[in-house]
Amino acid sequence: MAIGWDMGSYTYRELNEKVQKLANQFYLNGIRKGDRIAILLDNCPEFVISYYACMRVGATNVPINPALTSREFGIILNDCNPKIIITNKSVSNILMKTELYFRPKYLITDDQSLGDLLQAGPAERLVNASDTAEDCTILYTSGTTGLPKGAVLTHHNLYSNVRTFAEAFDLNVDDRTLIVPPLTHIAAQSNCLNPTLYAGGYSYMLPRWHSSAKTLGTMEEQEITFFFGPPTMYTYMLNDPNVKNYQVKLRFAYTGASPLPEHIFNKWVETFGFEIVEGYGLTECSPVVSMNPPYGKKKIGSIGLPIKDVKVKIINDQLEEVPVGETGELAVQGPNVTKGYLNRKEANETAFVDGWFRTGDVAKQDKDGYLYIVDRKKDMIIRSGFNVYPREVEEVLYQHPAVLEVAVIGCPDEERGELVKAVLTLKSEYNENIIDELRAFCKERLATYKVPSQFEIVEEFPKTSSGKIVKGKLRELYA
Repeated sequence: MAIGWDMGSYTYRELNEKVQKLANQFYLNGIRKGDRIAILLDNCPEFVISYYACMRVGATNVPINPALTSREFGIILNDCNPKIIITNKSVSNILMKTELYFRPKYLITDDQSLGDLLQAGPAERLVNASDTAEDCTILYTSGTTGLPKGAVLTHHNLYSNVRTFAEAFDLNVDDRTLIVPPLTHIAAQSNCLNPTLYAGGYSYMLPRWHSSAKTLGTMEEQEITFFFGPPTMYTYMLNDPNVKNYQVKLRFAYTGASPLPEHIFNKWVETFGFEIVEGYGLTECSPVVSMNPPYGKKKIGSIGLPIKDVKVKIINDQLEEVPVGETGELAVQGPNVTKGYLNRKEANETAFVDGWFRTGDVAKQDKDGYLYIVDRKKDMIIRSGFNVYPREVEEVLYQHPAVLEVAVIGCPDEERGELVKAVLTLKSEYNENIIDELRAFCKERLATYKVPSQFEIVEEFPKTSSGKIVKGKLRELYA
C-alpha cells in the first residue's frame, strides 16, 4: 500500500494510475509547463493525487492552508495567479467572496468535478513535461515579518532533501508513517509523505490534529513506525493520562518547526524508551537544514549537524563568519535552498548574499559542529541595553510543572526600551494563582533583566497550520 485514510487506501499501482489520469486531464485542459495549480485541501487522497499530478504534467503546485480567511486567500492567490484551484465546497464558498484579479477554474472534491477527471481519459503518459520543468512547488511562508512570501522550490530542491532525509532514517518498505501535520506545509510533505513513498513505505493520513487520543490510537491501530510532529503535538500526547496504555511500534519520532523543550525530550524517553530526533528547517530550505543523527549522538537543545551536502555558517552583521561558540545569524547553502521568492525582488536581495541564504535565526555552533538556535533575530528583546533571547526564558518556564505552553515576547517600555512578557497556557489543575510562584521560579534561574515583568495566562495560542506559535499575533494581542 502507498497511502491510507479513514475510508480506504491505494496501492502504488492505483495511486500512480490516478496521478497519471489527472495529469493527462490537466494537459488536455491546457495546462503546460510552468502553469500554477493551487491546492486548498486538508489531508486527504485528493490532495496527494493533485500534488503529484501537477508534478507529472510539469505544472507548479501551490498548496495553501484551507483554513485561511478570505483576505489571506486573496493575498496569496493574487500573487501566484493559478489557472486551477482544487478545493472543497466550503472553501470554494469563501473564495467566491474573495476579490481575485483573475479567473481560475475550480475543481471541487465534493461535487465530483475532480472525481470525474480521476475516472476519465487514458492512463498512459501523454507528456514528459516534468523531465524539464524546474519549478515544482510554491509554498507561502507564515508571514510573521509581513505579507506572506512564496518560496519557489524546484524538483531538485525537494528531491535532494527527501532523499537525504529518508536515507538518514533508513526508511524502507516496511515503514508506516502517520501524517497528522497539514500537507499544505513543507514539513508534512518532505518529512512524511515524500520520503515514505521514496522508500516504498506506507503513509496513513489523518485530516488534521484532532486529539492526543486520536493520534495515539491511530499509531497503535496502524502499527506506525515513523512519526513527525511539532513539539506541541508531543506535549499534548505526553500529557494524555492514558499515554502509557497505547501499544505503539514507533522506531523513530522526529520534530522541528519550533524548539523542543528539554523536559519533553526527557519525558518521551521515559515513556517510550527512545529519543526524539530534533532537527531544524525552513520552508525556503525544503525544509531540512540540520538534525541530530538518528543513529548517533543527540545533544539536548541542539538542532544537530548539517545534513549531507548542506553547508552552514554563522555570520555577524557585517556578514563575516564568527568564531566557534559565538552567536550570529545562521546562513545556509546547498541543493535544498529555494531559488528565491516569487515576485519579491527586494526580499531576494536581502535574503541571499554571495550564494548564501540568510535564515534570520540567531545561532551558534559548538566545537563538534552541532548547531543551536538561540532565537529568531527579529524576536530578540532588548531590555535596558541587554539582549534577552526569548527561548532561554521559555526553557526555564517549561521546567515548571504548571506550564503547558509558553511564548515570551517583548513589550514597548519608555524607560527600558522593552519589557519581557511571558504568555502561557497552564495545565488543567493550575490557575492564575500560580503567577507569583512562576516569577520566583524565574528569579532563581535567570538574571534579573531576563525575568518576565508580566505574565499573561491565555486559553490557547494563535498558531500556524503546522502548530507553530505565531509570535507576531501574540504581540498584536498582548504586547
